[in-house]
Amino acid sequence: MTSDSLDLVGRRFRVRGLLGSGGTASVYEAFDVEEGGLVALKMLHPHLALAPGARAAFLREAERARRVEHSGIPRVIGVGDDPADAVWTAWTFAPGSTLAEIVRTEGPLTVPRAVRAIELVLEALDAVHRAGLVHRDVSASNVLVHRDAAGGVAGVSLIDFGLADLVGRTTRAGDVLLGDEGERGRGEPRIVGNPSYASPEQLRGDPVGVAGDLYQVGGLLHVALVGEPPFARSRTEDTVRAHLASVPPTVSVRVRGVPAALDRVVVRALLKDPDDRFASAAEMRAALVAATTGPPRSPVAPIEPAAPPPSPSPAATRVLPAAVASPPVRETSRASSPALWALLTGAAVLIAVLVFALLPRGGPVEAQDGAVVPTASAAMPSPVASPPPVATVAPVVEQSPSRVAVPELAGRSLDEARAVLAAVGLSAVAPPLTSDDPRPAGTVLALTPAPGEQVPPGSAVTLTVASGFTVVPEIRGRGADDAQYTVASAGLEIALRRVPTASARPGTVMDAEPPVGTRVQRGARVTLVLAGDPVTPAATASPTPSRPTPTPTGEPTP
Repeated sequence: MTSDSLDLVGRRFRVRGLLGSGGTASVYEAFDVEEGGLVALKMLHPHLALAPGARAAFLREAERARRVEHSGIPRVIGVGDDPADAVWTAWTFAPGSTLAEIVRTEGPLTVPRAVRAIELVLEALDAVHRAGLVHRDVSASNVLVHRDAAGGVAGVSLIDFGLADLVGRTTRAGDVLLGDEGERGRGEPRIVGNPSYASPEQLRGDPVGVAGDLYQVGGLLHVALVGEPPFARSRTEDTVRAHLASVPPTVSVRVRGVPAALDRVVVRALLKDPDDRFASAAEMRAALVAATTGPPRSPVAPIEPAAPPPSPSPAATRVLPAAVASPPVRETSRASSPALWALLTGAAVLIAVLVFALLPRGGPVEAQDGAVVPTASAAMPSPVASPPPVATVAPVVEQSPSRVAVPELAGRSLDEARAVLAAVGLSAVAPPLTSDDPRPAGTVLALTPAPGEQVPPGSAVTLTVASGFTVVPEIRGRGADDAQYTVASAGLEIALRRVPTASARPGTVMDAEPPVGTRVQRGARVTLVLAGDPVTPAATASPTPSRPTPTPTGEPTP
């Protein structure tokens, strides 16, 4: 082992800093001197590395994660099992901040960004479930959010497969690395998991299936929108009790602008019985998208006016007070809107007032059987006999909205963005604008009008998408680690070439091939030319005196 490799883990990884630490392991940012680029190096705590069972359980995480192939799941690069040195697993480095960090420092996400993040989590979980696994630890601390320049959600990574296992297994302490059996007393195995997100079946120690992960996603969506888990309590035992017995909360009670359909998604995911939740991650994702980008409601069919009631007899007219005229209007209002009811009531009152005002005072009377009654020409007509002209009142029809909010589309594919626009009654200008960017070709980068802006239905939205090309970034003069991170972030592959020189510090980037500023296809390989150790001239022996060599003369030697 060379002196340069003494500080390398597994003779390959140089630790650069700490990313996080938990009860069983610490995660470091490290540089891969063999392949180049950054990795997340997870190392089992030394005191656990001495226990064969703990080592086996720790390494099993990488074994399970290797079954899943998805861009939202970090890839396993290497594994090391040497208790005398270190027990470690290396993963592809996923830049970004955890959802927990974002909520803690910036507050809850907007509805479009929260929904987008959870959509991507569900896509990754779908791949996990198709591999026959359940994650069992879907929490805000285990979701890394990758954001674009505008702060939108460009991607997520679901990390930490420490509790992942086959579908239908339990999460008792004997199955995984956490805790000692009997810690709760009387030899009872301890149930492990995050109490803020664990499903009721997980907390009871029952087998956990796909629905258990979806329960945790419901809690994750609650955190993204509200800023805290759904059953946050001051004591852990109270939180557990709430998971087991409390009714799922309604997000819109605490956050304005949350549609009722999104409330229903959260509540369904958090139902106590696994059979009552979504059947799959794909089904939950579809419900999530439909809840926030569904088509506009169709106009309601015009309401047919109620037929006027038959005219009552004169006798009935004399005994019914004027207020009885309102029932036909009430019947109409049951089938119509409150606005129509107000119009009809107002019309009836106005007619009654006008008639009363025009009625002659002290008109001629005729004696009939000794009774004095008004003449027919002076009698007050009953509103019941002459109902208000309902048919002339325009029916109230619910119209389609006069303005539509432009949805958040950054990070989506072009086809998906077009579908979302069509669902809300908008269209995309074709062809879209393109821009060089590290993200895959066709990824939406920006849109005009901006997300959230109110526009008339049918408006066209101009999309700017990634062209599939990017530019070799300026990395000359930087250290090798920093330059590789920058180039990898630009969506490019990396190769290294060292050139011996005395003009620059060893490891400094002298140039790039193709040169800095060159427009290349995303995924192209860029060679970093690094300054190497200067060439040391080979030591030569001191010259010894020698006889001068005679100059040939062309004459024969005697």
